[in-house]
Amino acid sequence: MTKRIFKTGLYLLSTLIFNLPVFGQTEKTDSLKKELIGTWEFVELRDKDNNKVDTIRHGQGFEIPKGPLLTYRADGTYSKQFTPKNTDKGKWYFDKDKNAIIHLLYYEKPYSFAAKYLIDKGHAKQDKNGDYYEVITDKIVELTDNKLILLEREERQRTFMKADE
Repeated sequence: MTKRIFKTGLYLLSTLIFNLPVFGQTEKTDSLKKELIGTWEFVELRDKDNNKVDTIRHGQGFEIPKGPLLTYRADGTYSKQFTPKNTDKGKWYFDKDKNAIIHLLYYEKPYSFAAKYLIDKGHAKQDKNGDYYEVITDKIVELTDNKLILLEREERQRTFMKADE
């Protein structure tokens, strides 16, 4: 009986959270959200010592930082274009307490091997429509009308400039 009450309460809470307009944006966070809306072009990547990073070594090889191209829309959707054939899409909102952009990266159907793995291991969340997504948080270091700096792994900072619109 207690488990059923707990599950019912959890279901009601999750339903409330996912049905809040524009993901619970308040008037205070809305002003910052408006600054984020638009397209942001990658400029550079710097390490924790503020040195420019031209190459990142991964287990699979090397990466030359070139992006992504970020687009935040007023309807709460976003895209991160890494290449013309590799674009993440989903929903976003601003978390005032964390000073961060929260991305809900939705997996496209049919699910890829990686998406299936994340779903099977419980790393993905499921929305009320049955679609799966991953939560990705980008901490904001600096935000002006035309400049955005995000903190990423190993304390690197990725700088973007607002594209001419």
